[in-house]
Amino acid sequence: GFYNPLMATHESRYRILYRDIDSMGYLYYGRYLDLFEMGRVEWMREEGFRYRDMEANLRLALPVTHAKCQYHSPLRFDDLALIRTEVIAWSGTTLCFSYHIFSQERQELCATGEVELGCVDLDQGQPQRLPKELLDTLTTLLPQCKGRRKQEG
Repeated sequence: GFYNPLMATHESRYRILYRDIDSMGYLYYGRYLDLFEMGRVEWMREEGFRYRDMEANLRLALPVTHAKCQYHSPLRFDDLALIRTEVIAWSGTTLCFSYHIFSQERQELCATGEVELGCVDLDQGQPQRLPKELLDTLTTLLPQCKGRRKQEG
């Protein structure tokens, strides 16, 4: 389809495999965080910023500092998960993504969540500013989202 490089929401898809399900036949609860990771890595890639290049060339990483997931309806083996990912807040040193995971076939919301990431130097582990290229993208794409998001309890 048509790709808009300044699109704020990105979609990824993942087919649920046997290795992903628990003894009840549902997607194991921890795997939703894997889907969140897939969504944010693809969001960054589609915006022209590859995580692997940031680590290798800039020696920076984005560790998770806060994560939450709310489960609405289970995904099952062979379901096609649709992961909608968007940035909802950012600062010079943090990035916060929001996620909506659907069963594409049932068109049913299965989970929602948020993940906040900080930026650190890989060699020293010290907090750093987000890379200039990423900050430029966020400033152009999402100026209205600038500012840290207050985390609940």
